[in-house]
Amino acid sequence: MSVLLTGSAGQLGQHLRSCAPADVELIGSARKAGDLPCDLLDSEAVRDMLDQVRPDVIVNAAAWTAVDGAEDAPDLAFRLNRDLPALLADWCSDHDAILLTYSTDYVFSGRPGRAWRENDPTGPASVYGRSKLAGEQAVMASGARAYLVRTAWVYSALPGNFLTAILARASQGQDLRVVSDQVGSPTWAGDLARASWLLLQRHGAELQRPVPVHIAGRGAMSWHEFATLAVAGAVADGVIGREVMVEPIASAEWPQKAARPAWSVLDCQRYEQWTGDKLMDIETSLAACLSQWGRLPC
Repeated sequence: MSVLLTGSAGQLGQHLRSCAPADVELIGSARKAGDLPCDLLDSEAVRDMLDQVRPDVIVNAAAWTAVDGAEDAPDLAFRLNRDLPALLADWCSDHDAILLTYSTDYVFSGRPGRAWRENDPTGPASVYGRSKLAGEQAVMASGARAYLVRTAWVYSALPGNFLTAILARASQGQDLRVVSDQVGSPTWAGDLARASWLLLQRHGAELQRPVPVHIAGRGAMSWHEFATLAVAGAVADGVIGREVMVEPIASAEWPQKAARPAWSVLDCQRYEQWTGDKLMDIETSLAACLSQWGRLPC
């Protein structure tokens, strides 16, 4: 099976590369890296790459992920989060290929009294969320065989995410102030990558149309609870030298341009039923990430 991986140099892309199955012929692409460097904002260059590679599967790990930055650059956010998945889906529809592309818990808003299911009504409150929902809608309209994998609060030992940011500050002895009124499903990029490959391997032959599927850490906790757990675990594993104070604060005390959902917990039963795989709970996946700090195994 030949797989084109876009966004191969990013946090999730690196994990997907590190745990790709042995029978996968993986071709990675990023803006200035990978086997086939490509500017994914250049639709002509993307089409040329697709026609050159002619993959059986496209895994699209490329995205605009700067939530606050999207408020200032909505055009760029929509180009990466809507237009790129739409182009990839159209190519897959024309060539009978499979697309796996990632979306987000930020397409939801409100608090349904349970974890969000795939068919729940959407209602994004930010430009980022709206751009990802527009990408979902474009893929659905294409009719391609496609997985719309919604995930949440992705972290890893690589730079550029919540976990590495707070542990960098904690390692310098700085106390932390962390929001306690936003609850979600923190997801280790290693487990998300592993689950993505399993979804393709165990369910891909049955896929006939675009479908949303949730893959996230099992359970729910606030950013503050996650940060407290992370600091304690990082000390135990020697990632940082000592514990620091983790103060709970309200969202209003940490002003940000983009509104965040207060409830981002995802129901992942569809994935588990389709694959027979049980996703890691939040505590176990965080412990796995910290124990492998500085490495990229799944």
